[in-house]
Amino acid sequence: MGFAFETRALLRLAIPLTLIQIAEGMVNFVDTLMMGWLGTSTLAAGGLGAVIFWTLLSLFTGLLEMTGALAAEAYGAGDHQQVSIINAQALWLSLGVSVPTMVMFWHLDTVLYFFGQETQVVVQTMAYLRAIMWGLPAALGLFVFKEITTALMQPRLLTLLMVVSIPVNIVLNYSLMYGLWRLPELGLAGIGWSSAIVFWMNFGITAVCLTQLPTLRRWQLFRYWRQLKVPVLREIIHLGWPLCVDYGTEFGALTAAALLMGIWGTDLLAAHRIVMTTTELLLMFSWGMSYAAAMRTAHRIGEGRPDIAKQAMDISMIMNLGLVVILAIPLWFLPEQITGFYIDTALAENQSTIQAAVSIFKVGVIFQIFQGIRLMSLGTLQGLRDTHLLATVDFLAHWAIGIGLGYLLGQGLNWQGVGLWWSLVLGQVTAAVILTIRVQYLLRRRIEGLPDTL
Repeated sequence: MGFAFETRALLRLAIPLTLIQIAEGMVNFVDTLMMGWLGTSTLAAGGLGAVIFWTLLSLFTGLLEMTGALAAEAYGAGDHQQVSIINAQALWLSLGVSVPTMVMFWHLDTVLYFFGQETQVVVQTMAYLRAIMWGLPAALGLFVFKEITTALMQPRLLTLLMVVSIPVNIVLNYSLMYGLWRLPELGLAGIGWSSAIVFWMNFGITAVCLTQLPTLRRWQLFRYWRQLKVPVLREIIHLGWPLCVDYGTEFGALTAAALLMGIWGTDLLAAHRIVMTTTELLLMFSWGMSYAAAMRTAHRIGEGRPDIAKQAMDISMIMNLGLVVILAIPLWFLPEQITGFYIDTALAENQSTIQAAVSIFKVGVIFQIFQGIRLMSLGTLQGLRDTHLLATVDFLAHWAIGIGLGYLLGQGLNWQGVGLWWSLVLGQVTAAVILTIRVQYLLRRRIEGLPDTL
């Protein structure tokens, strides 16, 4: 099994997984785009609400993230029963974290006021959050299905479903925003309800397919759904909580960045949302490659082949880096044109937002490149079951450097948005270097048959 074989195997996973990530990113992109149709202030409020929701969603996907790696290792070892058990325990865990989080969403307005957000922004943000929160259990359940089907080398079902859901989301957004076909006119809240409906639609369709499609039915993935397997549940939580903290640290820092932007002005918050949404969409390619690297690493470790696991990591890193650099080119050369997708660049009232977005896009290019490198190392570490260092590294990168230094540059030196973004870049560089060194160190020790050490 040489370089060509491993490249093909990696691409068989990476392409559908990347399409899934792009589809998810497109939903977020479309939502932000349509928020802009309702005005700059609505875009700012909706952007803040979206950051909060996706931050908490990402926090719990971190807790569930090792579901895929554990299932992939069981798959590599030929243990079909264990795959079914892992699926059931992960679904129960996803439900268990959803309910208290939904209660918290409902009462989040007090926190927003505490952080100095304008009343108009808080009212609209809460309308969005109190709608989209009803889709949280389905969103987490769907994430579990994605992890399991990917571990079984069957990601095409969710790829097709996520792509089809994009036009459905657009139609629902428009209908609920403006009250078409006798539906209520809900404005920004309509976008939240649309997302919740699509989450449940995708979850229901996937659950049916897992029990009916021949290639997936034979795994009997719901065979143990009535049974609580404490050792398996404990292992998912034990390996997942560092990722939960890690993702919470990362996306919590992005929420803090949005709150800082809101303090500095609605126009700056809108510009921040435009740049962040665009870079997040392009980073979906890196997320897809990262998931593929995690699964291939876990497969090879399960087979007892760490040397091939290292080869998979090297291939994925090279492919991803080249792609990230290519995708960064339009951000550097066409920032104003990209901003024009979100807001009307001809309106005088939008000029402040446009100028801020153009300045931040230049910094966003560097942010995207190093974020892509960090994601690849993150995926390989998941495949190696080495997750406990991640939270410490990302706290240093995102909070101590990203937000801490960002506040000093933005507030102390009055660089505001650009200063904050430069600090976020420095944080990504720090995390990318540390995690890449960690990956190479662990793989070398696995190949030499030595135990892992800190």
